[in-house]
Amino acid sequence: MTTNTIDQTKAQLATIKLFAMGCHIQISLNTKRLSAQSLSIDQQINVLTLDIEHRLAYWAQIFSRFDDQSELMKLNSRNDQWVEVSSELFEVLQRAIDFVPKTQGLVTPTLLQPLWAAGYKHSFETLPKSPELELMNQSRVSFDLDDPSDLQNGAVAHDFNLDHQSIERIQRRQLADGQYQVYLPEGMALDLNGYVKGWCAMKLAERISQSHDWQCPCLVDLGGDMAIGIPKNTDLVTWGVAVAKSYCVHSERGNDEDVAILKISSGAVATSGQDYRRWWHEGWQHHLIHPHDLRPVTSDVLTATVLASDTMTAEVYAKYCVLLGVKQAIAWLNKFDIAAILIDIDHKVITTSAMRPNLISG
Repeated sequence: MTTNTIDQTKAQLATIKLFAMGCHIQISLNTKRLSAQSLSIDQQINVLTLDIEHRLAYWAQIFSRFDDQSELMKLNSRNDQWVEVSSELFEVLQRAIDFVPKTQGLVTPTLLQPLWAAGYKHSFETLPKSPELELMNQSRVSFDLDDPSDLQNGAVAHDFNLDHQSIERIQRRQLADGQYQVYLPEGMALDLNGYVKGWCAMKLAERISQSHDWQCPCLVDLGGDMAIGIPKNTDLVTWGVAVAKSYCVHSERGNDEDVAILKISSGAVATSGQDYRRWWHEGWQHHLIHPHDLRPVTSDVLTATVLASDTMTAEVYAKYCVLLGVKQAIAWLNKFDIAAILIDIDHKVITTSAMRPNLISG
């Protein structure tokens, strides 16, 4: 997805581009408020960029599953005991757990081990995209598959057969001194990556638009998870969001066409799918694991784009639509009047009635 303001004559637009937390990040700013400050607009944007970089680096230290020293991976390595965690990790985990019954157990944070089994042990950009590259990677790195306890080194456990309802066995508590603690049962490992992208996008948008000194209207795009930041007591800015055609992994054709242009002034939008985040590991794999067979899902939904009040909700619901399949996803979306666009495996575009007021074209 790409972004721009609908009417460029009414608002100046500045863009901050970064790569962090394993994804490309683009932050679009309405700079009208910046022009009244003592520093130049460029100086103000530089200060804001440094603040954003520091915040992203801090979150990476908490949530990265590719760093065995991150707070999340330390928690994963300490099963069957109470572990002190930050308020940020506690909040994201709590919300992830809350989504499990809302998605019939299909979207759950407890699927790190089957994700490893599918070959997703390192940051996506380093994963092999062909059989030849996979062989080269295997010659450089080896894992002891007979040692399921070696979570920090990325080893993959054989026994994944924990029912997804075991999410109920995760315990959380806040002590009288304000400390947060989490208890993971034996054999469980968490992957919070999708939830974190949505959470970070919303937190950044809120900080830039409401907490930062300059409080700019903004649209934050964290690898396709987008959140709109709205300062208090200000006019809404309408943003244009292009929903791109699904990515063709085997095609040399460029992906420069859009299936729709959305207009949104608040809330969030997210896309999830089987098309882009793919790699080669004993065949083509992708990151959307079905909790029933613990393998990348085979679905007739190629991508799903969902609008919601916050980015984590949009991200979870988009993933849920892929896991459900077209027929069930459309029925569920229409039942709850959710704005969404699905692209099926034949590249047919299906739009819910709730999305139509947000369409400019497509």
